[in-house]
Amino acid sequence: MTGRRDDAPRDDAHHSSAPAYWDELDESGEASVPGTDVLSTSVWEQARPRRRRPPEERPDDEPEADDDGQQPETEQPTSVGRLEAWARARSARLRLIAAVAVGLLLGGAAIHSWDAEQAAAERRDRIVLGARVAQDAASSANWTGARQPWTLRVVISNLGPTEVRIRAARLDDSRYRSGLRTVSQGVKVRTGQETWISMDVSHSCAGPLNAPRKILLSVSIAGRPERDVAVTLADDNTLFVDTARNKCQGPESDFWTNAELAGSPAELRDEIVIPLRIRQESDSGLAIREIRTATPGLSVVAAPLPAGFVEDVTPRITLRWSVADCGLARRLNYAEIAVTATVQLRSSGESIKPTVVLDANAVLAIVRFITRKCG
Repeated sequence: MTGRRDDAPRDDAHHSSAPAYWDELDESGEASVPGTDVLSTSVWEQARPRRRRPPEERPDDEPEADDDGQQPETEQPTSVGRLEAWARARSARLRLIAAVAVGLLLGGAAIHSWDAEQAAAERRDRIVLGARVAQDAASSANWTGARQPWTLRVVISNLGPTEVRIRAARLDDSRYRSGLRTVSQGVKVRTGQETWISMDVSHSCAGPLNAPRKILLSVSIAGRPERDVAVTLADDNTLFVDTARNKCQGPESDFWTNAELAGSPAELRDEIVIPLRIRQESDSGLAIREIRTATPGLSVVAAPLPAGFVEDVTPRITLRWSVADCGLARRLNYAEIAVTATVQLRSSGESIKPTVVLDANAVLAIVRFITRKCG
């Protein structure tokens, strides 16, 4: 590379003390030293020293220069990198949103299916029954007063979607003693149909003035445990009250007593000893003066007497039964075995002779005694 003298820079900013290459050029532009050619000004000129900025003058984000004065290179994200990062973040958000949406849909479907199953099970298990007093509401083998149970017939209608079986029944009224007769236990009532059940009912002749409003039924359906259902009892013709009142035919019928076992019956050689306590259903009786039996073929002796009522029950009374006539005793039925008591009333002091309802176990013991004694 060659140059001319006139081409030399003449600015005052040149501070080098070394001879410039144009000082050695002749008029022809050739170098004064043979075989020597000026190749670069860097050989002759010294670079101006670069002043390093103090640390306190550099911004925090400006990297410190290396010892050779070169600024370190920093990696800056390109537009493509930024787009890729944004796409990855957006894809992750979309996947999360999709997963949440799928979970909500599946959860909602499961909950809806469970609710539907529960609703279907409730419809299947729903029990809807109706009850009404039958036209031939009552029947009884004898009409000896309200203390002897009479038979009540009730029509049961199945208005629900499931077939049911009647296991037990009673009137929802404390004024009555009632229960489902054995012949009606387990009776089946199909959907949309009706059937009748028989109940044994007894009560005091101090009432009733109105019929019970509900009947409590213990029912069962296939594959489900037994449960109790309260059913409204319809009685449009007041058959229940009329029948109950017809059972009360005298002042003795207004006094209701029953006998409870106070110990185990004991059979002796010619008699059977049965300990009892007599309970009244009201507080009108003061004491029992005498106990007799009208049962054909039997006789009874009671002691000790008189026995006063304490909180509506007497102390222990022992009844000694014996057979007076085996021919008559062998023809007895359970309903005929009974005793009458002479009861002194608290209010007037007068005496009445009501029939005392014997404990079922006491009656059974008397029948066994008759069988052993009379064959």
